[in-house]
Amino acid sequence: MTFDYLRQSLFFFRTHLSRLALIQIPFLLLITVVQYQLLQGGESAEAARTTSSVFISSALDLALMPIYWGATLLYMQSVLQGQTLSTSQAISLSLACWGRLLLTYILTTLAVSTGLLLLILPGIYISIRLAFAKFYCVIEGKGPMESLRASWASSSEFFWPLLQGLALIFGVLMLAEVMIGQMLSETRILMLALSLLVQFLGVMSSIYAYRIYCVMKEEHKPL
Repeated sequence: MTFDYLRQSLFFFRTHLSRLALIQIPFLLLITVVQYQLLQGGESAEAARTTSSVFISSALDLALMPIYWGATLLYMQSVLQGQTLSTSQAISLSLACWGRLLLTYILTTLAVSTGLLLLILPGIYISIRLAFAKFYCVIEGKGPMESLRASWASSSEFFWPLLQGLALIFGVLMLAEVMIGQMLSETRILMLALSLLVQFLGVMSSIYAYRIYCVMKEEHKPL
């Protein structure tokens, strides 16, 4: 079952690669360029300036993430509904859910981080149980807390397929980044390019989780 979902997710990714790239890469590139410039300036800067650079970089990432991820989720939904959105339409619609998706991400991150502090495994468990939260938030328009509760309630029976598929996707990406990164370690620009590519390929995890989310919704559809 897991490998069937992975094959279907990979097919979707290949089929819609160009549109997904148009949605995500401009934002990821902007974040990467800003981070690079801040790091360049920070090498010879005082500690206070370095701290400020990290804050600016994190704030930019946090501000833009709900836009391109919201647009990605809305695009995936539109494809399955047979009413495919353009890049600009997806981005424009994502602005309407920016606030609640941002808060959903923050609450999810806090919950997972707390779990990771409790010997790692609870954090992994929590992250899997909250994997549907962003779909409830963006696609069903639920509030942050309601999205987290809905994900926790509905992901229970799909825990193992989610864990297996997401672990495989992230494992492959991390392994590739480490292996290729060792060869590019002396070239900062190439390392940043590799980081950008890995971040973009991370969309596979959302495609996979969304595939299982759709299966869950179909099984729970009222007769």
